[in-house]
Amino acid sequence: MAEADDFLALFDAAVCASSARPALHYFDGTISYEALDWHSDAFADYLLQRGLGEGDRMLVCLQNVPGFVIAFLGAAKAGVVMVPINPMYRERELRGLIDDCAPSLLVCHPEFQAVADAAGFPVDRRVVVRASDRQRENPPLLPEEPSIADGAAIFDAVVLAGTGKAVRPRNRDARRPLLMVYTSGTTGKPKGVVLSHANLCAGADFYRRAADLGCDDGVLAAAPLFHVTGLSGHIGAAIAAACPLVLAYRFQPDVILAEVERHRPTFTVAAVTALSALIDSPGFAREPIGSLRALFSGGAPIPPPLAERIGTSTGLSLRNVYGLTETTAPVIATPGGTASPVDSVSGALALGKPIPGSEVVVLAEDGAPAEEGEVGEIAVRGPSVFASYWQKPHETEAAFRDGWFLTGDMGRRDQAGWYFLVDRKKDMIVASGFKIWPREVEDLLYSHPAVREAGVVGVADEYRGETVKAVVSLHAGVSCTTDEIMAFCRERMAAFKCPRIVEIVDELPKTLTGKVLRRELSGPR
Repeated sequence: MAEADDFLALFDAAVCASSARPALHYFDGTISYEALDWHSDAFADYLLQRGLGEGDRMLVCLQNVPGFVIAFLGAAKAGVVMVPINPMYRERELRGLIDDCAPSLLVCHPEFQAVADAAGFPVDRRVVVRASDRQRENPPLLPEEPSIADGAAIFDAVVLAGTGKAVRPRNRDARRPLLMVYTSGTTGKPKGVVLSHANLCAGADFYRRAADLGCDDGVLAAAPLFHVTGLSGHIGAAIAAACPLVLAYRFQPDVILAEVERHRPTFTVAAVTALSALIDSPGFAREPIGSLRALFSGGAPIPPPLAERIGTSTGLSLRNVYGLTETTAPVIATPGGTASPVDSVSGALALGKPIPGSEVVVLAEDGAPAEEGEVGEIAVRGPSVFASYWQKPHETEAAFRDGWFLTGDMGRRDQAGWYFLVDRKKDMIVASGFKIWPREVEDLLYSHPAVREAGVVGVADEYRGETVKAVVSLHAGVSCTTDEIMAFCRERMAAFKCPRIVEIVDELPKTLTGKVLRRELSGPR
């Protein structure tokens, strides 16, 4: 496939290369690239007929279904900016996004109608997508859907009523907005990250090259499509390679494994927690996933013991990738054919090295480049880095320094050029004047044979200012006490870093992409 900096040009090239070949697999249903082009033209025409145009915002609140991809491409063809949001949002969260970005349309599943009603979003500006649409048979484990409200449009009817005419926007500047993706809010109020056509093309091209994808390959959508990983690492990667994207509604380990065996994808990228859930699934076996030959993980730190367990179970070398919503795709990754080294100080797995076209620097407190091995803030620049937050000029200005995007992540670089993540700048714990990075403590906890998941936070302490609290979950069938975990840490780590409080829970609170929500670990559970 040829390189492009306009996402529609990238899609047109995929249609030309793979017109009659599958573009989307969804359980037992398949949509060709030619049909995907036709359906998205029909949806683009619908948007234009409704009065939407260049720069208008459209909320898309869907699981991993064909309608998501059709709506995305249709919006791009109409010049409309898609704003993907989490289907688990409730009225307060939806209301906040409506107030922030003033969307002209909402595309959602039937069960989200009640949330839209509570948030006051008009029925006549909704398009409802049934989870079973575009199928010959009902897929497994889908929800029972309520009836569609009178006045709302039915997505399938919209795309099947298309005229077949091609729709393209007049403005083809690669810097024009394509998407607005809200940050996860793990460190504060979500901000709308405006991503351009050129940003997404850069991300898609990285995955295509890094995974060596071509028309005969396939991409497994293991991450949510509404997340930046799903947008660039699933939709973007598949279109850049002109190969099929395998969808399975949402992440359910046994269902995902069945779809891998059915459609034989060759590549996926997912949070390490999702990959861990796959190999822990009762239905897991190496042979059914034998089509996979490239396995990437991003969105959450990778403890070395867990990376080793995934590698042993799948027979694949897990490649680490590092990026943020603001960078569209990874800016640091483990190069192919190499293994990420482990930091001898913290025991953490290296993030990787800067990918081609991206620049990375570690900045000291004074803003100058840090010395090798010195901890500082990771800053990046390159073609996948966003230009602005939606209607937040002050936050945008604060996020950049001399053209470098300040990630808010603290890290260091070694002599060989490997980058290591220490932690989020805002998550540093200060106990009795000592600086403690939660990641270092979490990585040690993951090395305990009983610990399945771990999260570490600082909590108020009258004497020390802050103290270290660890919240862990255990492997099934394994018993362990909080005292045993604290003793394990004391034997292996300086006393000031060791958890003074340990809590054992069934599951840690996480985003859908596998990030532990540290802010929910502080208080009583």
